[in-house]
Amino acid sequence: MSRYLLLTLLVTFLPLQALAEHADSTPYTYIYNAPESDLDVRYQYHWEILQTALEKTRPKYGGYAMTPSPRMSEKRQTAELMKGSELISVMYLGTTQEFEKKLIPIRIPVDKNLGGYNVFLVRRDSLGKFADVQSIKDLQKFSYGLGSGWVDVGILESNGFTVITGSSYDGLFRMLVERRFDIFLRGAVEVLDEVEQRKHAMPDLRIEDSIVLYYPLPMYFWFSKNAQGQKLAQRAEEGMRMMIADGSFDRIFEKYQRHKIEQLHLRTRKIFRINNPYLVRETPFDDKRLWFDPLTDKRKFNPAQSRQGDSRH
Repeated sequence: MSRYLLLTLLVTFLPLQALAEHADSTPYTYIYNAPESDLDVRYQYHWEILQTALEKTRPKYGGYAMTPSPRMSEKRQTAELMKGSELISVMYLGTTQEFEKKLIPIRIPVDKNLGGYNVFLVRRDSLGKFADVQSIKDLQKFSYGLGSGWVDVGILESNGFTVITGSSYDGLFRMLVERRFDIFLRGAVEVLDEVEQRKHAMPDLRIEDSIVLYYPLPMYFWFSKNAQGQKLAQRAEEGMRMMIADGSFDRIFEKYQRHKIEQLHLRTRKIFRINNPYLVRETPFDDKRLWFDPLTDKRKFNPAQSRQGDSRH
């Protein structure tokens, strides 16, 4: 994907008026984590959620600006946000106890925990290895590729899994092809787009079609723990809760995610569950509106409301 196309896609979901407002013209400037590569489209749904929340609160708070940060890894995003850097003011990541102490979260899982339902991206010639998997112990026999500094690394390792880390997002796909590990663990929110984008360059990539490895992975918007971060978080949270109340949160979720839920047939896969040791007591499990569950999901797929067929989510 070219930089020109990526910019075009960003403009598609950010209203021109929001893009036009210069960061210096408003105290509500949201500098969000940029894609990690030209093929990285993992976050466009999430920034539409944030942008919509800010629009909902425009009558109360006035204008705002959204602008991408310099390209940086998740590890660096975290470091910059923790020190209150001017390079980034909001990021989207899973919760950890350290984050909860050193940053300000909006405790609304932005993807409704769909990213906690993980499928296996594998090589075509290894698909037969998963037919006899019946237990967590069976799954522990494989090696799993993840990014260095990703929250998932500690989750898997604490549950007895072997994890091989890579230093770059794009590099992990090459590592899988080069047999550095057996499985590139991918959330249901991202894997279809990733395979579509790489089907010509990496034709042997396949999505295993019978297994889900699940752990609760609430992905939040995070802000610096200072006065500016508090101000930005307060506005965004007010808008997100307005969206939940008026149904616009669910409508955006359905538009971006429904075809993935159906295409990956999450309802009929074998689901293996492991614990996430990084969750805190304040995790909002009691509010069922915030969590997707394929076993209780009763919505029907409506292609007219989906982004199916796009090369991005």
